Amino acid sequence: MNVDRLVREVERRLEALPEDQRALVADAIREEIARERRRLDVGLTVEAERERRVEAETLREILEAINRQGRLEDTIEEVLKQLGRLVALDSCSLALLEQAGGFRIIAARGFTEPSKVVGATFQDALSDAVREGVPVSLADAREDERFARIEGTEEIRSWAGIPLLVEGEVLGVLCLDRHRVEPFGEEDLHRARAVAFSAAAAIRKAQLHEQVRRYAALMEHVVAVDHAAFAGQGASRVAATILEGALELGQYPGGLILSSATAPSVLAARGTLSGVEGSQAPPELSATEATRLDPHRAPALGAAMGADWAPQSLYLIPLATPEEHVGTLVLSDTDGETPSDRLLEAYASRAATAYLHAARPVR
Repeated sequence: MNVDRLVREVERRLEALPEDQRALVADAIREEIARERRRLDVGLTVEAERERRVEAETLREILEAINRQGRLEDTIEEVLKQLGRLVALDSCSLALLEQAGGFRIIAARGFTEPSKVVGATFQDALSDAVREGVPVSLADAREDERFARIEGTEEIRSWAGIPLLVEGEVLGVLCLDRHRVEPFGEEDLHRARAVAFSAAAAIRKAQLHEQVRRYAALMEHVVAVDHAAFAGQGASRVAATILEGALELGQYPGGLILSSATAPSVLAARGTLSGVEGSQAPPELSATEATRLDPHRAPALGAAMGADWAPQSLYLIPLATPEEHVGTLVLSDTDGETPSDRLLEAYASRAATAYLHAARPVR
């Protein structure tokens, strides 16, 4: 309501009255309008304040639940679980930034087949914008060519990507989905950003804890290898100990360890690469630097040793001291590049010295 225009109209119609009387009428109208506004606004203000308090309390509970988690996997799962309390959505996922610049989906909720979604990687114009710290929202993902088509996410229509930022650094992206065309509004995005802000800090904390845990595990396995070598258990037993430690450190489903001879032989094998102990290995499996082989190469390499290997990515890590190449760790790497892979390279360099000691003849 335009109060001033109303008062001017009243004054015009009361022109026959003296000026002081017109002023009294105008003041009376203004006071009554102000009184009515106060009466109406009290109810609105009380209801709005009640809603704000409920939302603030919900947000506090959500942030506490996220920050209570200790392990990285638990933190990420809690983020997705709690996100649905603040924003109406049908599915959601969280992806972490990889060194190559793309994102890998670590966890997902609400999809018909989440196993198809988790582990998928993507990089497109939208993810590049998110990597710059910019939130992105699409009214209809099916109509936008920039949206990455990932198996298992065909139900997505409206979509939003919120960057996970810590001190200006992008750790990943929080993805919100609706399975109908219903774009996320500013209020939705505001609430999602509040969750993303806390989630990023909790993920960074969990990552640091994971790093400490991994290095502690690294030292435990290095000590186990050293003990096997200096206890005189022999080269074959030390090789098996090295392989067992590598599989446990990186949670690889299988692996083997090769000698460094011109025609390398398999010293030990476990899991999905087992059954080839003592075989002569193809030279392609021997590496002097960290190397990855495409999954389609595995069946042929296994067949060369009389084994039936399924297609699987192979991660080759040299066992080498500064002076000598000792052998090669061959690991079945099903989850792509991870921090565990880099940790394995440090483990291999330490384990190589112990193996060299065990392999040398006693004088």
